[in-house]
Amino acid sequence: MLSKSLSRRALMGSAAAVGGAAFLAACGAQTGAMPEEEAPAEEAPQAEAAPEAEQVELIYLSRDSASTTEKVRAYFDTYEAETPNVTIDLQNLASVAEAETKLRVAAAAGVPIDFLRCSWGSYLDLAEAEVLSPLDEFFKRDGLVATEIFLAATLTQWLDKGVLWGMPASGNCDALLMNKQLLDTAGLDAPSVDPADASWTMDKFLEYAKAMTQGDQQFGHTGGVSAFNVSGIATGTYFGEFCWNEEEKRGNMDTPVFIEALQYWYDLREKHNVVPNADQSAALRGEQHIWQTGKVGFHITNGYKPAVEFEVIGAALPYTGDPPNKSGRAWYPAILMGVGEKVDHAWNVMKWMMSGENSVGYTLAVNHTISPVAAVSTLPAERLKAETGYDSVAHANQSAYSGPAGWGLLRYTTWGEWRTEIKPVYDEFNAGNLTAEEYGRAATDLLNAIIIQE
Repeated sequence: MLSKSLSRRALMGSAAAVGGAAFLAACGAQTGAMPEEEAPAEEAPQAEAAPEAEQVELIYLSRDSASTTEKVRAYFDTYEAETPNVTIDLQNLASVAEAETKLRVAAAAGVPIDFLRCSWGSYLDLAEAEVLSPLDEFFKRDGLVATEIFLAATLTQWLDKGVLWGMPASGNCDALLMNKQLLDTAGLDAPSVDPADASWTMDKFLEYAKAMTQGDQQFGHTGGVSAFNVSGIATGTYFGEFCWNEEEKRGNMDTPVFIEALQYWYDLREKHNVVPNADQSAALRGEQHIWQTGKVGFHITNGYKPAVEFEVIGAALPYTGDPPNKSGRAWYPAILMGVGEKVDHAWNVMKWMMSGENSVGYTLAVNHTISPVAAVSTLPAERLKAETGYDSVAHANQSAYSGPAGWGLLRYTTWGEWRTEIKPVYDEFNAGNLTAEEYGRAATDLLNAIIIQE
């Protein structure tokens, strides 16, 4: 008899060694006539037990809400089920400062964090502190090309001097929400969800906003420019100009086009009265967001959709400028890899996250609408629409056109300094105490003086 502990692999190996008929005979199978004489069967060797896989715990650090962390936990449970020797410990902190400090302290203590979900901007100080691993060699080693996997705009923020520091993991993008009832009452056709539709211009946007405005009782637009319009930096995108030229490392807010854009958004409120001022807004909204009142036709958002009692439809952002449509901004938080002995395990998780369905799952887990993976970029939006009725397809479409939030500025540690210095100047512009040209010049001078400090 064969030993009961023989593995199937050893069993099949024995079959090959002794030949089919003799092997069947050794197993007690009836093959017809018995051989005249059988040599005594040798005792089969014991198969060696496969070595147990090394148990690995990876630490994932983030700054997310409790509800998001719960969904991300369920997401990584799937990876753990597929890779039983790996566990992923989620550590969620309340602020950027706490997350960055923990990353540094852990690395200095010899127990580095394996993943950092960077949902904010600056990271170059972490790279300089050598607590992050560049990803280029990992992509190269496995024959992967980041520019072939991800939407081009998703990489901009995470590239510095040709080095890739982050794997884009999810995304959202500005788009236009519209109150369908107000559109219909004004006799307006809904604009296209296609950002390449050249008929949807800034003049047309103003025309629509005027048509939906009725004194101080109803307005065409809530007033927002972008989900990230710190001190007016997104205004120029609607006319084809970014606030910062990353290639040349200089500010652009003093160009004629950007100045025109600053004036346009100022005039919506102060000249055309299609945006409620502070007093009008307070009178309309009470305790709720003004969009929830049903008294405003347009709302630019990155996916934020407070509960409303009217039908909402989506559209691409309006645009006047050289194609393609550059309006608004997109934002793609990334997974950054720590340092240490577990980088190969961390990379395996990151590769798993890049695959189509896994990318969609992570995007939805963090409450975003766009996958950075080009092949499935619109799937989260389409799934949300099918499952919840929320039409985020316009956001997904716009993401193929809009530049990244900050247009290169957010990676710099000096970004916060510029933001602090420029705010009172922007307040003066909005109060009517500075012209658009004066403000654009001041903003650019500060950008050029503060952001790049050699």
